[in-house]
Amino acid sequence: MKNSTSLILLLISIGLFYTFISPHYDTVGTLRAQSGKYEDILASVSALTATRDDLSVKLANMPPTEVAKLEKILPDNVDTVNLAMTFDSIAARYGISIKSVRTVEVKTDTGTGIVQASANPYEKVTVSFSFVSTYPNFRKFMADIEQSLRIIDVKSVTFQATDSGLYEYQVSVDTYWLK
Repeated sequence: MKNSTSLILLLISIGLFYTFISPHYDTVGTLRAQSGKYEDILASVSALTATRDDLSVKLANMPPTEVAKLEKILPDNVDTVNLAMTFDSIAARYGISIKSVRTVEVKTDTGTGIVQASANPYEKVTVSFSFVSTYPNFRKFMADIEQSLRIIDVKSVTFQATDSGLYEYQVSVDTYWLK
């Protein structure tokens, strides 16, 4: 009788385990896995916050002239008027008058509305302009653009010769700004 009671209690406990406890045990395992992921995310956020705070302190301790240089390298907005004036002032050193300045903002996001980890933190604008100049002055002008603080990629340069020894240049450049 004692063996049959023990066997019945053992079968009841196995049945209760698979009926009530096992599904909850699986749920607890899933929740623990999610908890681990959330803890990793919180650790990443803490590390990013510490990095942001460290960079903020470094920025606050930088001389204003260095901060101004950083803002020229990669500004936080696209100021096409100022950019055109910068090109015009560089060109004026060599007797060049820039005409027909055009800008086209190049969209770099996918338009999905979802922030992606690989999305660029910057935008690009294409600036095209034309002018008439001699070849030596053109080279000096392009060297000055190359030496400017702003990040500029020359996309294309086309020219057309004239009988007077002057060339008509069409230049297209890409420049960048922070979103």
